[in-house]
Amino acid sequence: MGHRATGLLTATSLIACVAAAAPALAQEAAPAPAPDAAPPRPTASNAGLSGDIVVTARKRGEEMLQDIPASISAIGGEELARRGVSGFEDFAYQVPGLTFTNQGPGLKRYTLRGIQSAGQEQVAVYYDEVPIPGIQSSTGDSGSQIGDLQLYDMSRVEVLKGPQSTTFGANSQTGAIRFITNKPNLSTVEGSVKVEANIVSGGNEGGDIYGMINMPIVQDTLGLRVVGYYDRTAGYVDNVRLGNKNINSDNTAGFRAILRLEPSPDWSIDAMAWYQRRDTNGASEYSPYDSFRERGDSSDPGWNDRVPRFAYFETGKFNSGSYVKSPRPDRQELYSLTANGDLGFAALTVTGSVYKRNLQFYRDNFVWSLGVGPAGEICPSGNPCVRPDLVPQLTDQTQDLNQKTFEARLNSTGSGPFQWVTGVFYRDRDSDFRSFSPLVDENGDVIVASTPPTGFSTAPGAGIEGCNPCAFARINTRRIKEKAIFGEGTFDITDSLEVMAGLRWFEAKQRDNGATLFQFPTFGSTLPAPYNRRVDENRFIPKGQISFKPTQDLTFYALAAKGYRLGGTNQSAAVAVPDGYESDSLWNYELGMKSTWFDRRLIFNAAIYQIDWDNIQVTGRDPTNSFGFIGNAGAARIQGMEVEVQARPADGLDISAGFNWLPKRELTEDQVSADIAAPGRKGDKIPRIPAFTANFSAQYSAELVEGWNGFIRGDYSFKGKSGTELRPVVPAGALNLYRTQRSFSLVNARIGANNDDNGLGVALFMDNIFDVQGDVFLAAAANVPTTKITNRPRTVGIELTKRF
Repeated sequence: MGHRATGLLTATSLIACVAAAAPALAQEAAPAPAPDAAPPRPTASNAGLSGDIVVTARKRGEEMLQDIPASISAIGGEELARRGVSGFEDFAYQVPGLTFTNQGPGLKRYTLRGIQSAGQEQVAVYYDEVPIPGIQSSTGDSGSQIGDLQLYDMSRVEVLKGPQSTTFGANSQTGAIRFITNKPNLSTVEGSVKVEANIVSGGNEGGDIYGMINMPIVQDTLGLRVVGYYDRTAGYVDNVRLGNKNINSDNTAGFRAILRLEPSPDWSIDAMAWYQRRDTNGASEYSPYDSFRERGDSSDPGWNDRVPRFAYFETGKFNSGSYVKSPRPDRQELYSLTANGDLGFAALTVTGSVYKRNLQFYRDNFVWSLGVGPAGEICPSGNPCVRPDLVPQLTDQTQDLNQKTFEARLNSTGSGPFQWVTGVFYRDRDSDFRSFSPLVDENGDVIVASTPPTGFSTAPGAGIEGCNPCAFARINTRRIKEKAIFGEGTFDITDSLEVMAGLRWFEAKQRDNGATLFQFPTFGSTLPAPYNRRVDENRFIPKGQISFKPTQDLTFYALAAKGYRLGGTNQSAAVAVPDGYESDSLWNYELGMKSTWFDRRLIFNAAIYQIDWDNIQVTGRDPTNSFGFIGNAGAARIQGMEVEVQARPADGLDISAGFNWLPKRELTEDQVSADIAAPGRKGDKIPRIPAFTANFSAQYSAELVEGWNGFIRGDYSFKGKSGTELRPVVPAGALNLYRTQRSFSLVNARIGANNDDNGLGVALFMDNIFDVQGDVFLAAAANVPTTKITNRPRTVGIELTKRF
């Protein structure tokens, strides 16, 4: 504890020293302009650094990124294209402070500044003005199942770090990520195409085609921009039990259309429709470890697994031993209507949206811990297995989400000392969940009985419609209604000193109805009673900040902001679990500096922060260890420092680097409450959060021959080690589920050329040059092998582009 505190104090002192010296240095490097002078425009030599990106992160209209006194990272559309970005993982490793857990496509939890636990979302995700929630899952853990939409023809990505609850709502507890699309050009026909082919080491081939067409319909008044795509992602995981190869390949198809109407220069209306369908052929987790103790390595992550011998399969690199097939079709629809207008005294933005998602989630339902298994075998309990007719079985979960949102806000447009934004927000979110456990045959296919369903029975072959023969079935419907009023105001005390205050009030009402349709036969012959639960809450969320700008190119700020995350209800299962859980909250205290040097050729931004997190939403298990639920217990403290640097030391050479360091990320009290006794104890590290992450990128561009400009680019990222669970010290005789996710580094490279005259481009790339299989997500559970999800193995490909 003392060493960690000393480390943070040292970091604080370092920034303080730079802060003290920086004004004089900045004035030496470039004299401050007169107070009424216009900000300098980017020149040919400095254009392209992200500080020159225009963003709308604060919902106050367009602002230069580097002028905003807040920790925000942004990647512009041209930079996204240069990196070959088509999905979240293609850029996430290059954003300091941003990490994620990954259980497959559409099953991610975004994490900012080390705050991560089960429950609802902690990072708000927006596509333009539309918030995209996670889908609820079997335990209501919606924060772990955020949908991925493919990224092409984007204006930028904005990552806002620290609580954004004042303007983005209760589920932006630690920040927000905004994906901003390009809007129609009303005066010019234009388009683009990108075609890619690639091959994955140890897997099969992949490729994609993306296209955009922009068409003015009525010159300068009405236009349409349409994006279409098909992306086949190569697989590399093999199901050795069923004999199926490359099962985690997927096919994604989608389109996005935006219609823009500008009836006058001061008003615009955008109508957007976005549809995407992803068909993932199988789960991405595999079992590379010595789970059956055949290799004799006691340091192997699978050495502590207690897997019954009858479940044996050959574990190894990219080998899965699942008894079932696990395709995961995922359909998303997004519709929005946004109006922007100038009222003279303020700008008005009004948005209405509908977001729909349907996810079919399949996984192997290992039931050995319940004493169920093959005839004549001994189950992990030490007793002979029973009910061989109940194995193997599939978990078949259908999850539907339908969300309607409305937001209207005003932001000031004048040039006076007081600037403000205020608005109202409404959300109506409906979720339907169905979890069936049908039996499967030796090929992993669902068995369909030839006899009609018999209703609930403990007899072999019993079931219900849609699950016959069946091991278990339940349904759930959840509805969340949320309304809020919010506002922020900034007042310039002097030309260089400003204060900001913000406040949001919200009210959320949640209703949860569910029933068990078919009870697990060994649990008895009585169905649990249907349930109807509700959780209501309302809160005020404050924020305050002071900023000091001694020169045009230097800003210091200090802020305190509160972050909230909604509570919720638990679904009833075969046994009793707590009815619901409360919201959890945190305070983020931050000191930051943003600076620009040498005619905007160097940007250096840094922040230090402390986060105090209370009433944490945590995962619990029922007495049978078969069903999960969420409760509240414990508190934690995170202390961290993040640095972001961008430089153009010479014309044509762009360099960026950054890191996030968390010397303290631990519980400050035991995770024990009236409703739950979770394993976390004071001093435990927050799971799956590395102490250190870093990134570095460099790109050099130069003219090759007339009309052609070449480039070469390299990207490096590092993710430190972390634990998968709390309490690594396990009592004698207890099952040890703690695993260490080892640190790893990834290196990517691209080389290519573009012709500005004819719009042609070509690039060769190699991602994950050293073919590292990093520990992206390790999971251990009772009586099954430890599984791993990794980053994509070495991928080599070619990309062709055309703009017209």
